Amino acid sequence: MKIQGGYAQCVYRPVSSNYNMTTLRTTIMALFICLNLIAQPSITERISKIDNIAIAEISTKDGFSKCFEIMFRQPVNHSDTSEGFFYQKMYLSHKSIDKPMVLNVNGYVSSSNRISDWTHSLDANQIYVEHRYFGESKPKKMNYEHLNMLNSVSDLHCIKMAFSQIYQNGWVSVGVSKGGLTALSYKYFYPDDIDATIALSTSVKTSECDSSFFNFIDSLNSNQGCKDELDSFQRLLLKEKDNIIPYLNDYLIQRGKSFDHLGLTTIYEIAVLEIPFSIWQNGKGCQTIDFSVYDPKSLFNEMRKSLNGWFMTDEVFTRINSYHIQALTELGYYCYPVTRFSNLLESDFEKLTPVHPIEGVKISYSNELMTQIKKWAITKGNRVIYISGGNDPYSKYRIVPLEGVNAKSFLLEGKNHNEVYNYYIDSATYDEIKSLIINWIE
Repeated sequence: MKIQGGYAQCVYRPVSSNYNMTTLRTTIMALFICLNLIAQPSITERISKIDNIAIAEISTKDGFSKCFEIMFRQPVNHSDTSEGFFYQKMYLSHKSIDKPMVLNVNGYVSSSNRISDWTHSLDANQIYVEHRYFGESKPKKMNYEHLNMLNSVSDLHCIKMAFSQIYQNGWVSVGVSKGGLTALSYKYFYPDDIDATIALSTSVKTSECDSSFFNFIDSLNSNQGCKDELDSFQRLLLKEKDNIIPYLNDYLIQRGKSFDHLGLTTIYEIAVLEIPFSIWQNGKGCQTIDFSVYDPKSLFNEMRKSLNGWFMTDEVFTRINSYHIQALTELGYYCYPVTRFSNLLESDFEKLTPVHPIEGVKISYSNELMTQIKKWAITKGNRVIYISGGNDPYSKYRIVPLEGVNAKSFLLEGKNHNEVYNYYIDSATYDEIKSLIINWIE
């Protein structure tokens, strides 16, 4: 029997008088298997039978037989479908219906089909989901009242219910940072949907604006022996801002970035305040900064490198303004210790934050849901793996389950926010995590 072009080519001989009953049964069984294979619909046909989706086949990733971009219809408000629908973008990477499914949860925009390391590790299929109200996953009317965690995880529930008709051999959810928080919240609201959850670089904050993150960062800087140097570097940047801002202006204009929303001075001061967070979230700490430079151009270049080129331009704000709404209503955020530099700052303190409200959108913050999720995760959130970097400021609020909870938290010493992927995990820890996940999905 050969498989060609998706159909089984069945080869058999007619039964003769020389065939014994064992041969006859074997032949009939082979014929039955061939006919059964012929009858099996392709994965494209199976997906096409799901209601209210639009599918397009895309280039195949290594290790997968088919990949698709799918627009999946979701209610704007899962509690009241009369308020309309929108289409949520997702990518499906298919290996086999006999393998597990990894639900890769993005907290932001999904601009391409990204495969999680854990999808490869588990030899699994994957669905990669763009978050509602980001990228292409937006309703025509952006009613931010319905951008909340319950609706976000209900999106995931609807996707899981639809695709579990096809994939029935174990489901694992994976998310990084805000995506990890969304995956964890999904487990909280729908504990029976997912067999195992992997939350990477995930913190659960219960304050709207928390500057204590920077106390943790101070301790990291002290351990590297450059806390005072970093403080002096920030002060020098603020004292010399009139001479340095022209370099920022040229840098942004050359890259086609506008800055009308906040203005150059506020963008610059936010960038200076962001440096301690950035060098630990994305880099190797304060030792990576050259504190010996003093001329304006070198100071700007050193600042730019420490921020990985990030500045809160109009484009950045527009791309993630939905995150700002979530942070200001449910998720909370880190805020800068502005009083340390109050005599050097020109902008209103209320503008010197990493998140900003959208003009005309009414918001109010409540920590009720995050408090509930944090308590549940610590005391009875079963079948969850938490992986955090020891140098990541967000690890200050990582989840550590109590003894007796069927979950486990791992801290990767010396690793930052973005170094929690498989290739940064030692082999013994990796084997332990993988074994736990496999046991949970079997």
